[in-house]
Amino acid sequence: MQRVTASFLFLYLAIPIMLPAQRAVDPFNRYHRLICLVHLKGTGQKDDPIMPEYIAEGVATASAAAAASGQGAKAETHAVNASPDPPTDTVPIASSPKAGDPQQPMAPSTAAARPGIVSWSMEFTDDKNMAIIHVVAVDRHAFDAILADKRTDIRVFEIGKDSKDTIEKEMRKYKKDFSLDSFQVVAQ
Repeated sequence: MQRVTASFLFLYLAIPIMLPAQRAVDPFNRYHRLICLVHLKGTGQKDDPIMPEYIAEGVATASAAAAASGQGAKAETHAVNASPDPPTDTVPIASSPKAGDPQQPMAPSTAAARPGIVSWSMEFTDDKNMAIIHVVAVDRHAFDAILADKRTDIRVFEIGKDSKDTIEKEMRKYKKDFSLDSFQVVAQ
């Protein structure tokens, strides 16, 4: 009986010590993420806002899927709330992805439920002719068009595969004070 009591007492004391080890994934490291230098499109008129390439198409895909599942307003909010002035908190850059890492492909049913770009942010380059964008997608296939673009003036970096130093060095050619620490997107 003493052995059973001692075992329960041990478990009663040990479980609360182990629970804090179960942390949620940092929102800045969820899903697939790209940092890209892309052209701007649009006239700036009410019907045709100035936006970076690939954003409208990717957001439309996500919004259509969300509307079909009854969550249209929620998906639209993720994309519309992005602003040219990104938040100033830090962005951890993931090291190389590992098995079970949230940046690894999700189960087909989860990825299919959220196609397209789910969140994005942008900064104009110093000459205001192009934009540096941070795009987030649940399914990596949402980036197929961006990754297939072979134009020499387009730059694409994948967070988790390309180093922070490599990304910042290249983007500073277009925006002198560019820093990944002040350029982030949170996707839920």
